[in-house]
Order: sequence, then C-alpha cells, then structure tokens
Amino acid sequence: MSACAEPLEVSMTGSPPHSEAPDDERAPRWVRISATTAFVLVVVFVVVHVAGGGGMTGHTP
Repeated sequence: MSACAEPLEVSMTGSPPHSEAPDDERAPRWVRISATTAFVLVVVFVVVHVAGGGGMTGHTP
C-alpha cells in the first residue's frame, strides 16, 4: 500500500499568492506608454548632448 501525501499550502500572511496590483490600482495603458516614451526621449536627448551636441555647435547663430 502506497500513500501519497499532497503538500499543504500554508499562507502565513493571509495575502493572495501573487504580488501584482489589481487592475483598478494600475495606471491606464496610455499613461504608461506616454511616460515610457517621454523617458526614452529624455534619455536620448541627454545622451546626444553629452556625446557632442548632435550637430548643434554651442547654440550660437
């Protein structure tokens, strides 16, 4: 006779097993996409200016 014991799932905190925020607490998709796009543009701007200005020689006419 073989007995197979299944492991017991014990939750010490009583919280759900996943740590993701519920959908109603997250920002809308358009906000996340806009923020990501703005962040990428700022990073590109900074990198171009640090690397030599991107063809703009000192902003003089």
